[in-house]
Amino acid sequence: MRLRLVCLTITGTILCSWAHAQITIRGRIMDSVTLQPIAFANLSLEDGRTGTTTEIEGNFSLSVPSGYTGNIYISHVSYQKRILPLAYIQSHPEISLLPSSTQLLEVDIVASRLENPAFGIIRKAIEHKRENDPANLKSYEYISYNKFLITMSESSKKTDSLVQNLRARPDSVKLKKGQKTLLKFDSLANTTHFFLSESITEKQVINPDKEKEKLLALQVSGYKSPIFTNVATDYQPFSFYKDNISLLGKDFINPISRGTFSRYDFVLSDTSYLGSDTVYIIRFRPREGKLFNGLQGVVSICTDGFAIKNIIASSADSSMITTIRIQQNYDKINSHWFPVQLNTDLDFHEYKVFGRHLIAQHRSFFKEIKINPPLKRSSFGDITTELTLPKAEENKAILDRYRNKQLDKKEARTYVFLDSAMRKRGWIDKVIEAIVTQTLPMGILELDLTRISRFNVYEGFRLGAGVYTSTRFSKWLRFGGYAGYGFRDEQWKYGGEIKFNFNLNKDFFLRFSYAKDIYETGSSHINREGQLIGNESFRLWRAFQFDRIEFYKGEVGYRILPDVHASLFVSRNEIQPTYNYQLLFNNELTNHFLITETGLTLRYVHRENYLSLRGKKTFFGQQSFPVFTFSVVQAIQAFDAQDFNYTRFDFTAKHQIKHRYGGKTNLFFTSGWLNGLAPYGKLYNGRGINTAYMYVDGYFQTMGLYEFTTTKYASVFLNHNFGNVLLNKKLSKPELVIYQNMGIGQLENKDAHIGLSLQDFNKGFIESGLGLNNILRANYVNVAYWGFGGAVFYRYGPYQFAQPSDNLFWRLTVQLGF
Repeated sequence: MRLRLVCLTITGTILCSWAHAQITIRGRIMDSVTLQPIAFANLSLEDGRTGTTTEIEGNFSLSVPSGYTGNIYISHVSYQKRILPLAYIQSHPEISLLPSSTQLLEVDIVASRLENPAFGIIRKAIEHKRENDPANLKSYEYISYNKFLITMSESSKKTDSLVQNLRARPDSVKLKKGQKTLLKFDSLANTTHFFLSESITEKQVINPDKEKEKLLALQVSGYKSPIFTNVATDYQPFSFYKDNISLLGKDFINPISRGTFSRYDFVLSDTSYLGSDTVYIIRFRPREGKLFNGLQGVVSICTDGFAIKNIIASSADSSMITTIRIQQNYDKINSHWFPVQLNTDLDFHEYKVFGRHLIAQHRSFFKEIKINPPLKRSSFGDITTELTLPKAEENKAILDRYRNKQLDKKEARTYVFLDSAMRKRGWIDKVIEAIVTQTLPMGILELDLTRISRFNVYEGFRLGAGVYTSTRFSKWLRFGGYAGYGFRDEQWKYGGEIKFNFNLNKDFFLRFSYAKDIYETGSSHINREGQLIGNESFRLWRAFQFDRIEFYKGEVGYRILPDVHASLFVSRNEIQPTYNYQLLFNNELTNHFLITETGLTLRYVHRENYLSLRGKKTFFGQQSFPVFTFSVVQAIQAFDAQDFNYTRFDFTAKHQIKHRYGGKTNLFFTSGWLNGLAPYGKLYNGRGINTAYMYVDGYFQTMGLYEFTTTKYASVFLNHNFGNVLLNKKLSKPELVIYQNMGIGQLENKDAHIGLSLQDFNKGFIESGLGLNNILRANYVNVAYWGFGGAVFYRYGPYQFAQPSDNLFWRLTVQLGF
């Protein structure tokens, strides 16, 4: 016991002596030209092993032994090295570096892998990816401070010189209107950002599929809506360990992934030290002549687990109008490497105003990080982001607590200036929230924007409105109704509902609804809930065959498993065809149907994302995959219904596969079986859309809208986008796409349907297509490109037309990208 006490005393004495023998100097490394902070610059003493690295904001903290009077070596792969006396650094907290004349793209790459020491380091980093990837932790949580701003770049030398000359003119010289505007804009750009927001969020994750993020505090210049909340992963992935890095909606091949040496070149540029560990600084870029979505930048690999310590990466595509650069910094938290800061810089270098261009910056700092905390899966639902503002006093206290540093004068003035300028424009908040939620708040009521208008061939232009209670009236009770008028069919349609939301996160609800409306024949089995419609509206515009329907419906829903939503319903439907049709039913011809149905629907979506905005649940974000839906419907004799006794089964599957080396495959499978006799409107059409000019996902491009009718069918739609593999020019980046669509369907009880000429496709319907997206690209407001392309489809097999030219169909494709 005494020996242990003596050892502890000696150890404590040594540690205290060592601590007193150290001095700490702090400062910041800046770019001498842009005056921007330099991330991941290395500072070391003359021994070459004692040193530190600047963090993303350029700040450093360097421990120096007491009595040290030597030099400090400052280096960075993109800047000229500086050697400065310790005394100089102590008296100058901001040190500037001059950009090197030898930039990344001008470096001579060592051709032979055997001669290149960087390959061995990258290879070990790839081998250790799994153990260093935060996605493989059991769980984690953190508090994130997020700052997003939009501002103008520094003015060009020419503009700066012009402004100085104008300001130097005596007051007696009258300036032109354009000159006055330039001076006002220059003064505004120097003193105020165009937008600024700060948010504090709490993130909790249980890998691999459970996460939720809650807004704790928010301040936005000029606006009040929590929809302006920015979180860490809005602009870049949470870590740099996935095979594909998604930036601006485009997937880039990660240089730290298998097969990288055939695509990327690497150069070991420098070394630094982190305690007793070595940090290798390696530059990377796509190899000459390789055509793929590649990145260029600098990665620092620490020998402690060969983990990424920090990385700077940007697109290697010089044709992008908007460029993006990301930075990530990692620290070791409880024996695990974990991100502690993410930076994103968007440079709209073609969006120029008075010699400046627009830039956007996003910064996220993670605090109170916990690795593998005991989180409960039962506390997670399908609401992944909760945006509810706290009270004003609590909001301010949380912001003050988690801010990295106090706002500078320009940031503080941005809040004051924009809050004043936007005070009378509070309606903009409502408009933006309305776009996201598809509802316009009106106190305790809200206007359903999806009910305002629509178009199809049968109704022509339909104008209407829907008004329902909002969450300000009640968070658990919603009721209201809608009405619409079709100017071609000259008919009113209307309906209403009352819905009890018992638990939004569990999707637990009870709903009663009524409607007197129309529905397209063959579409009553389609379930679009929780899925993005995409370009299907191009087909809906062409629809012309509808049934009138009046129905009463009761429905209860619940999320029975983490990714499985279920609903049970019973409905009474009165149906009247709008076309010449009769059904031979019970030996009588009739065109008026009274049917009662009951059914079950199951929907599986992996990691589906919903947003809770002021208590309102909204589908938000990208489409998740895979998606499976299954439903079974039984016609029953209840509520004075006719004695229909059919059963209908429906199943769909949708999936997307993103390939490691670029390209993606989309698969959509749909099938159904109606067992028994049912009116024509309840049968299946063949999913055709040969009258549209635009390509429509999940439909046969060479098949007519109502060319085929079936009671049981199965169809598969497959396409593969190879990506940009042909040409890489500013105004042309064609992506090769192949299509293969097939289906088979059979019609039973054909003779019972009178007035329509019906046929099935029981011999199999086949079409193939070849497309090129982005053949031509057009500049869109100097921020992005509209990409125009096309595809040609050919119909062949048992149902091909006699004339070969009649089997060819052309489609236009349009997409927006950077």
